[in-house]
Amino acid sequence: MAISTGAPSLADMAERATALLPNLRARAAQTEQLRRTPDETLAELRQAGFFKVLQPARYNGYELPYGRSQVMLCSILGQACGSTAWVQAVVACHAWCVGMFASEAQQAVWKDSDDVLIASSFSALTGKGTPAKGGYVVSGQWQFSSGSQACSWVILGVPIKGSEPPRRLWCLLPRRDWETVDTWFAAGLRGSGSGDIRVQEAFVPEAFTLDTSLLDGRPSPGSEANPHWNYRLPLWGLFPFNVSSPALGIAHGAVNAYAEQHAGRPERATMPQRQLKLSESAAEVDAAEGLLLADCDHIERTMERGQRLSPAFLAKLQRDLSFNTLLCSRAVDRLAIAVGAHGIESDNPVNRAARDVHAVANHGANSWDTAGLAFGRTAFGLESGPHRS
Repeated sequence: MAISTGAPSLADMAERATALLPNLRARAAQTEQLRRTPDETLAELRQAGFFKVLQPARYNGYELPYGRSQVMLCSILGQACGSTAWVQAVVACHAWCVGMFASEAQQAVWKDSDDVLIASSFSALTGKGTPAKGGYVVSGQWQFSSGSQACSWVILGVPIKGSEPPRRLWCLLPRRDWETVDTWFAAGLRGSGSGDIRVQEAFVPEAFTLDTSLLDGRPSPGSEANPHWNYRLPLWGLFPFNVSSPALGIAHGAVNAYAEQHAGRPERATMPQRQLKLSESAAEVDAAEGLLLADCDHIERTMERGQRLSPAFLAKLQRDLSFNTLLCSRAVDRLAIAVGAHGIESDNPVNRAARDVHAVANHGANSWDTAGLAFGRTAFGLESGPHRS
């Protein structure tokens, strides 16, 4: 397959995201009612290339900078629909993940189409893998697979039965080997379609597995075929960009909606206390975004020099990603309890933002208690504790 030429820049993608906002805003209620991304929205995201932003160039992907892409695009898309921003970020990042698998697995995914979408689930409910000749037999159920209804492949985090010490592999399975289970009935990110994945005795060849525990200090199997620095990144240390960045757009959207609703009511807009609430929330969201963009600058400078990200920086990054969701949650909460009686209506953008940002903050990778303690321990010269996954 020919290498992509003339791929859009991140600035181009930001313009495309801005152009989609009216349609996403008009479908926000429908997205929640469907509990998944509407077909029209998926078509628009595909056509504009939002699922290719982290896809390898040799499969016509854009290879835009990991981290900065999520921060910038989620900051825009989330203003109109948090669920859509979540699905775009999560599904798009799986092309980055597949780019770290062996070339045989990458070829299987993209040989027929470079528009293939890939899902994931790393929370095994009953799922497990049993060693077999040439690979593993995978079976069981996994939770929280966002956007999987539209996907043709899935990456599963599979505990390997009988391994000592306990071993966990990523396994890549085609659509014929799995089905979605409609289990997603949530207060926030209702439209993300984050249901379960069910597999019945599927064989996964060794070449379609990835031992992610080896990627924090070594090149991925796919990095030889995909030389861009995206595919040399420590996977778990940076994965939370995909589940933290949507909080930025959601919070920006709440600030904008609060300002718009008050601007139409002079008796409220002239109240100093409401002006201060808006100012403080807006400052928190801007500060959160600035913190993550500064981290992106460091990542890009380090990787472009051919160097490795230090353990101290990775601890700081996980702190910053978690603190981002904390700041965004505080910003939205302040507005949600001051927007007035109409603000508690389920279709009010501020109310929706409050539900969505709390769903983002409740993702395990965004736990401030975990990331904050790990950074503190590292800063004191102590062992940071086990990696989050």
